[in-house]
Amino acid sequence: MDDTWTIGELAEQAADLLGSQPSLGGRVRDVPNERLIRWYTTIGLLDPPLARRGRIALYGPRHLLQLVATKRRQADGRSIADIQAELTGATDETLSAIAGIPVPRRVPSTQPVPAAVPTGTRERFWTAQPTSPAPAARVIHGVRLAVGVTVLLDGGRAPAPGDLPALVEAAGPFLAVLAALGLAPAAEEPDPTPEGDRP
Repeated sequence: MDDTWTIGELAEQAADLLGSQPSLGGRVRDVPNERLIRWYTTIGLLDPPLARRGRIALYGPRHLLQLVATKRRQADGRSIADIQAELTGATDETLSAIAGIPVPRRVPSTQPVPAAVPTGTRERFWTAQPTSPAPAARVIHGVRLAVGVTVLLDGGRAPAPGDLPALVEAAGPFLAVLAALGLAPAAEEPDPTPEGDRP
């Protein structure tokens, strides 16, 4: 599973894994297609592509975990807002548990490590161990306020779906300033399409 895939290949991989999933009852698609994958990326359920080869976007194992976990949650009857609150910024282990597929492990490279390049009078980076301990790992929760604007919450509880309208409303002036500075797209009218998958 440490390959990369085009968007069509990613959709096929997810479809293979979701083949035995119960039907979602017509409200949402049972298996994802390319258009749905692009929409999930836009709303933050999938990370941006790993790379591009010309105009072809490449996706990796984490994208597959995100895609399958999202569809599993939808099969459980969860709304897109609930899924966003739970899965935005989720670790691979969390996504794996929800998706029901193993976390991909990278195989160590057998390529030789290149020799250090002389840096003149500067010391080589990390020649001595850092004096302060590394910070403890912890979960950070993300809330997508608008396209291209995600707030990370470092500490505290995970935001509940009921918190999202208040957060978006409170962020209105901040989003307007970001748009005025050209740091975020201008606010758009809400999409009238109901919850669930939008094509």
